Amino acid sequence: MNKEMLLIFAHPDDESFALGGTIAKYAEQGVKITLVVATRGEAGKAAGLCKQEELGLFREQELSRAAKVLGITEVIFLDYKDKEVPISPSLEIVEKLVRIIRKVQPQVIITFGADGSSGHRDHRAIHHFTKAAIKLAKEFIEPEWGDPYILPRLCYVKAGWRLADNVLKGLDYIIEIKPWAEKKKRAIEEHKTQLFSQQKFEALDQKIKEDYYSREYFQCDFELSAFPGRGKDIFADMERVGS
Repeated sequence: MNKEMLLIFAHPDDESFALGGTIAKYAEQGVKITLVVATRGEAGKAAGLCKQEELGLFREQELSRAAKVLGITEVIFLDYKDKEVPISPSLEIVEKLVRIIRKVQPQVIITFGADGSSGHRDHRAIHHFTKAAIKLAKEFIEPEWGDPYILPRLCYVKAGWRLADNVLKGLDYIIEIKPWAEKKKRAIEEHKTQLFSQQKFEALDQKIKEDYYSREYFQCDFELSAFPGRGKDIFADMERVGS
């Protein structure tokens, strides 16, 4: 069985900061990984590396390099404006996502949880758009969007450094990433415009930083997953799919 993972996020850099180790791990195992990005992050800070009007293209190039480091197979931009995802055409966004889900047919989709990890409005919006698309993708509607597809597993990446230990221990998937920590670091470094975020991270407690490069955390949506689960392998039991 060919393994497919679909990542749906809001900005270039979300993938590297949030789950770079997990991406690198599964890419090394032969999983085909497709990344969908809602915006090009053009409303962020240029960090003196380019003109503000050039930032979208600059960040697209940063993501291209980071994707190569992590082993991402394909990057798809939805082309919405940074910081305006919640007020973008919702039905249009959902249609685009349904088409992608039906085409890729991933065993696993990963996106932000309802809190958006950092609370960013674009992060929270892409969570809800993704859930809507997963629900629609399995229905016998709009055949020109592709054949209906029932998603085996939906997971939300959780920001470990923001959560208490008892909450972390209760999450569904804890992925060990130490062997891929260097790739995660290299991918983050490719996002040079995110200097401020990198500096904030360096100021954190050493224990938090060690955990950040050792484990990544995920919550499984048991309602929208045909084959929900828990454990140390986000692809565990996928052999049941289609059986």
